[in-house]
Amino acid sequence: MGQKTHPKCFRLTTVEDWDAHWFASKKTFGDNLVQDVKIRKFLEQELKSAQVSRLEIRRYPGRVIINVRVVRMGIAVGKGASRRDELKDALKKKLRIDEDIHLDFYEETTPDLNARVVMENICQQLERRINFRRVLRQTLRRSEQAGAQGIKIMVSGRLNGAEMSRREWYLRGRIPLHTMRAKISYSCGVAKTIFGSIGVKVWIFTGEELPKTNASAEKAVPKKTEVARNA
Repeated sequence: MGQKTHPKCFRLTTVEDWDAHWFASKKTFGDNLVQDVKIRKFLEQELKSAQVSRLEIRRYPGRVIINVRVVRMGIAVGKGASRRDELKDALKKKLRIDEDIHLDFYEETTPDLNARVVMENICQQLERRINFRRVLRQTLRRSEQAGAQGIKIMVSGRLNGAEMSRREWYLRGRIPLHTMRAKISYSCGVAKTIFGSIGVKVWIFTGEELPKTNASAEKAVPKKTEVARNA
């Protein structure tokens, strides 16, 4: 089951959370969903040099809050937060957003444990025609030193300019895809080289966490027993 679905979707409401938090009626749901996709594509393209690790959107009546986690904070914010103001104005003009936009940036403290950042770094190195085995081994070593309990990287395509495409993968540690309490960061992308496109997939296992639903249920049990005893 863990092999057939996205690791994050498989763990929603247990140890993972949604990247968008809002509620809308049937009439406005489609427009808000399309607007969210456009916001993500625009900010990911504009902040490509800052390396976006996560983008969260929250909607309230008349207000849209966008929280962006980046590796390079200075590039994203700019001098005197000028870059942030430019992005807010561009979002309102290009996407025609009438609501008030709040754009906040947060620094990613562990980039080597974030699958999206690791995947983008691998794609950039492959596009510079660096040997893929060297890239993957260095990435595995950095993630292990950062504290990852397991990491798996898979690349497929015309590796090193070979005539026939193939698939290779490297694994260090363990990746328990079927364990729902396991915190697994997953991301996939494409490196566009002169020989063709090379697909890159990254799984990073950082440890196990108690599901949120079970934790809340355990806290609620003692309260019921205390009420019964008092009665």
